[in-house]
Amino acid sequence: MLFRVLAHVITRRGLAADRKVLAVSSFPEARIAADRLDIREFGSQDAGLVGELLSAGEPEAMPPGAPAQPDGLPGWLADGVHQVRYGGGGVHLMMLDRARAKIVGAISVFHADWEVRSAEIGYGVRSDERGQGYATEALVAVSRWALTAAGIQRAWLTANVDNVASVRVAEKAGFHREGTLRRAAAEPDGLHDQAVFSLLNDEI
Repeated sequence: MLFRVLAHVITRRGLAADRKVLAVSSFPEARIAADRLDIREFGSQDAGLVGELLSAGEPEAMPPGAPAQPDGLPGWLADGVHQVRYGGGGVHLMMLDRARAKIVGAISVFHADWEVRSAEIGYGVRSDERGQGYATEALVAVSRWALTAAGIQRAWLTANVDNVASVRVAEKAGFHREGTLRRAAAEPDGLHDQAVFSLLNDEI
């Protein structure tokens, strides 16, 4: 596996002079095999798979910043979807149903803080594939990858407290609820409270 990793050592003020924290500043290549899913990065070869999602009108199954029209796909697959990786901030991954060769959703690791080795995880599943456990399967696989191979020590996520299904996904994946961010999410119907969940690398 090819690792594009840049490492630097940060000496924390106030700690003993010989105590240093090794901080990784990029994610390794992500190819994760789960029970039913192959979870991997998007590429130019995926125009047909992603085009089907666009035709089906399933924006929630695409990463943030994905094009709304097919003519924007080539540039996005070649470069746009990887911008978050180039900056060291995260990586966007598809949830590919292996048996059907069909994208059922997307999951991203982002907001990486390489000094404390923390990152947020977000996910979305297409409407006609919900209720089948894909989000939980992907979250379990990606969080474990992030907390081991990717060098993260704390993975976290948020879910609207009234989104019972999303809260349940976090709980079933083993995340611990830390608290509530009040009126932190803006939705078409107004402001919503968000629950904050986390999982540490010594909890898996």
